[in-house]
Amino acid sequence: MRYAFGDIKIDTAQVKLTKSGKQIECEPRVFELLVYLCQHPQEAITRTELVTQVWGGRIVSDAAVNRAVGELRKLVEERPSSPQWIKTVSKVGYQLTVIPTLIESRDEATPISDSLPLNDKRTNNQLIYTSKILWLITAFTLVFIALAFQSLYPSNKTEKQGVIGRHPVTSLMGSAFNPFYQAKLDALVFLYRADADSYAQIYMQDGKGTSQAISDDDYYYTDVLYGPDGYLYASRLNNLQQRHCEIVKIDLDSKQFSPILNCGERVVTQLAYDEKKRRLIYRSRSSISEPYSLYSYQLDTGRKQQLTHPAQKGNNLGDYVFALSADNETLAVVEYIGDGVDKIKLVNLNDNHIIATTAFIDNVSGLIWTSDSRILASNSDGLFEFDTDKLTLETKEHSDQFGRLAHGTNINSVLTERSQTTVNIFAFSEEQAPLTALTTSRGISLSPALGNRSNILAFKSNRTGEKSIYIKPETKVVFNSEFTDSIEHISGLAWSPTDDKLIASINNVLYLYSIETRHWQRLAERFSLVHHVAFVKESILFSAEVDGQWNIWQLSLDNDRVEQVTQKGGYSVQGDGTYVYFTKFNQDGLYQLNLATGIETVLIEAFPIAGWRHWQLRDNKLFYLLDKEYRELDLASGSERVLHRFKGRTPNGCSMAYQHDFFACDRVELSSSNIWQFQLSGR
Repeated sequence: MRYAFGDIKIDTAQVKLTKSGKQIECEPRVFELLVYLCQHPQEAITRTELVTQVWGGRIVSDAAVNRAVGELRKLVEERPSSPQWIKTVSKVGYQLTVIPTLIESRDEATPISDSLPLNDKRTNNQLIYTSKILWLITAFTLVFIALAFQSLYPSNKTEKQGVIGRHPVTSLMGSAFNPFYQAKLDALVFLYRADADSYAQIYMQDGKGTSQAISDDDYYYTDVLYGPDGYLYASRLNNLQQRHCEIVKIDLDSKQFSPILNCGERVVTQLAYDEKKRRLIYRSRSSISEPYSLYSYQLDTGRKQQLTHPAQKGNNLGDYVFALSADNETLAVVEYIGDGVDKIKLVNLNDNHIIATTAFIDNVSGLIWTSDSRILASNSDGLFEFDTDKLTLETKEHSDQFGRLAHGTNINSVLTERSQTTVNIFAFSEEQAPLTALTTSRGISLSPALGNRSNILAFKSNRTGEKSIYIKPETKVVFNSEFTDSIEHISGLAWSPTDDKLIASINNVLYLYSIETRHWQRLAERFSLVHHVAFVKESILFSAEVDGQWNIWQLSLDNDRVEQVTQKGGYSVQGDGTYVYFTKFNQDGLYQLNLATGIETVLIEAFPIAGWRHWQLRDNKLFYLLDKEYRELDLASGSERVLHRFKGRTPNGCSMAYQHDFFACDRVELSSSNIWQFQLSGR
């Protein structure tokens, strides 16, 4: 059977998909999904039906279905973010919007042998039988010659790789992550924490699977490797509030920890060992408002050198993940590109010049070299292979089960971490009062925003496998706001004074959502780097980067007029019509600006630069997170008090209710991971 719509053709007999006359590769499950949609055109098909019919009733999540639909859209749509053929049907599932043409050729309708006279059929059958025998003899001969030739002249060509098997390497309760395997000693070093509130420590596991703690202190370790000189090298933070980063050398015989280098403030760094030049390679930045660059530290002389220079633009992560080639000659570096696709750079370590650069994949979590010309990368979408000669990228497996990558116990194996995290939003009140769950899902729900006249709640979550903004009215069930395009970033959420509209920064763009129409509308279209947002009466305050500087801007909903509010910087923002309260992108403090006089003052000097999302203005009071405390500052009296002290992990964000009777914060309910090893074929 063959189907066609637009420039797409599907041949079910040959399992073949073509677009504009060119055949395109398609995963079997994605192909089956497309065929099923063609068999049920213009029908709103539920995810449950797709699981039953396409996945054969297997237990799979909505996220797996969503990912398959997303991959299918990438293959058949001109603009996957604005699909023409495969539409999302709100609160139902998916729909093929066109009735495809059913193509039945003569070859498909009537076999050639059936159209011949009887005598010709017999002759034809004899010819077919004889041809098959000759074909088999020829095939066996060619296979024999090929095997003989291969044994005499083995190929040095690196073949494409695929995942052929996997098994767990660690089986600890809690979270094991960031593995590093030392082949000479058959030892695995990794980081481990017993629960979400514990600090990560260094563990080592021998070839028999026995694990032991290497560190047991008050530091939070962020990476570890086993150097060829016999020492362990690790990066660590003094705590999770100040986050002073340092790199230490560990003598396993004496258990002595020797600090060798400060790596910055609020820096979580990755480590690599350049054996050729006996130096550590790590990432660092001068301040939280600057992008990460890669540096080297020569262990014998103490020389520090900057290796990469990412673009100094906006709130840029810079060079956020890297991998060192086996010959210590080339560094593969992934650079964050805010409103575009992240790029990979190949850096020659002899003179630090960039050999090549090209578009890559976003949000890379793992990166390793598997040969002189191939790099394996992972993110939440799957596993990918990059050819450094051709600068081409190929998908190896679609899955969310690949974290950081490391070399395994043999040349064909790779270590990764498989994790499960559940974060929900809870209502907090007094210290000893029981918590009330405001969200209940197995995903990650963050950034609560409570209403101004009711306890309507907006939050972001990946509960279906895709980032979405959800809304939970005070007395009704939660629903998905159904943003039309794919969401990469959600930087701010805030309700209007009457709770009928929600303002949000989505993918660095300003959007307004109407509860009545359930429709998203883009605002302030000339601004493409928007982060924090707030409502003040019938106007919207937002931070945006213009000409390399972050400031606060005000948009009037009456006439769409935009005016600049701050001149000396501004990042996160709240306001009441008389004053604007804000933080700055590159310095500590919570500030107040008098709109009538233009006078700027500092309200909280100790407010950390990284606390951009950790505060809220409500009824002339500031509510904010500082270290492990949730505090209230009365702007009228200047009095301050602690509302709650968190035990263990501090929330990412909180929101005070309009009647001040509770506040909503995110809380980790489950956080576990273990290290797995998978094999690669085609090596």
